[in-house]
Amino acid sequence: MPPASKIVRLKEEATRRSDRRNGKKRALAEHTLSTLSQLGYARTSLRDIAEQSDVSLGVLHYYFEDKAELISTCVQLYKEDFLARLDANLAASGPPERVAARIVEGLVESIENDAEKHRLWYDIRSQALFDDSFTDVVTELEQAMIDLCGRLLKRIDLAGHDPLDIYLRFDGLFRYHLQRRLNGDTAAPDDLRKALTVLVGSLRS
Repeated sequence: MPPASKIVRLKEEATRRSDRRNGKKRALAEHTLSTLSQLGYARTSLRDIAEQSDVSLGVLHYYFEDKAELISTCVQLYKEDFLARLDANLAASGPPERVAARIVEGLVESIENDAEKHRLWYDIRSQALFDDSFTDVVTELEQAMIDLCGRLLKRIDLAGHDPLDIYLRFDGLFRYHLQRRLNGDTAAPDDLRKALTVLVGSLRS
């Protein structure tokens, strides 16, 4: 039986290898996110992604079991960053009205600047109805967004409302105006701002 010190070293090395692999997977997902956001799930294969992202197909196959794993990783990375930015708005100082306004602006800016990335999220959310490869990541991310709505309600003194109900109402408005924005409607961001402001105001009545 190897000495305890050797076992510790072997465990540390295994951890370092795992960290390096996860770091490489993350970097590859970030690198291919733009391509996937433009092409979507149904119209791409790993070969398409490799060709358009300037990454070898062999490298993608080495780090990702299939297209579903790569897309899930991409969406999870983007959504985690998106939620972190909204959480930063919640954490900033100010009265409830100002906090709500910051969240609204964060959502508006997101469909202005990251519409294609959000489209990829809605793409795999729809695919999860047919392909259980996406079930876990969709469930996890939706719960994270429901939890964010719960934190928002507490921050703006509306904790009596159901976070799930608020998430569904926010998401419906966001998806509708995102679709308009993707179709070239330049009024969509401002209309989203107005609709969300009305929604937040109605919660206080």
